[in-house]
Amino acid sequence: MPSAKKVMATVFWDHQGLMLVDFHTRGATANAASYCSLLDQLCKIIRRKRPGLFSKDALLYDNARPHKALVTRDLVQRFRWNILEHSPYSRDLSPSDFHLFGPLKKQLAGHHFRTDAEVQEAVVKWLRDLNPDFFYAGFNKLVYRLNKCFNNHGNYVEK
Repeated sequence: MPSAKKVMATVFWDHQGLMLVDFHTRGATANAASYCSLLDQLCKIIRRKRPGLFSKDALLYDNARPHKALVTRDLVQRFRWNILEHSPYSRDLSPSDFHLFGPLKKQLAGHHFRTDAEVQEAVVKWLRDLNPDFFYAGFNKLVYRLNKCFNNHGNYVEK
């Protein structure tokens, strides 16, 4: 039986849990306009879910073109968010890469989904069912890895 193809998602989470999941439309190009739209949604979610933390927010992301675009930088500045950047190709400093996606792939392994909607539903359910301690542990790992990188004078950090 054929199964759904890969589905691309953007996931925002913090030390307390899931904030936002957005699934990319198949064939659509991720660009600054679509990324800014996501950041606008995220801003509203943060104000609703974490109102006391809003002024202290920071985003950690890579140097993809939509993240570096002038319109994106202007929006982030307007929200007064800090950007924590990491070196290109440093998956060991991306919490979603080293903490979230591995367990998600294990959860989905062996399942055959006929449609993108089935995949999306399974992903969202898994993310929502995670214990808040899972997210907290991811941030603890990030702090450890950032300290290790800092102590190595910014050099690539291995697991």
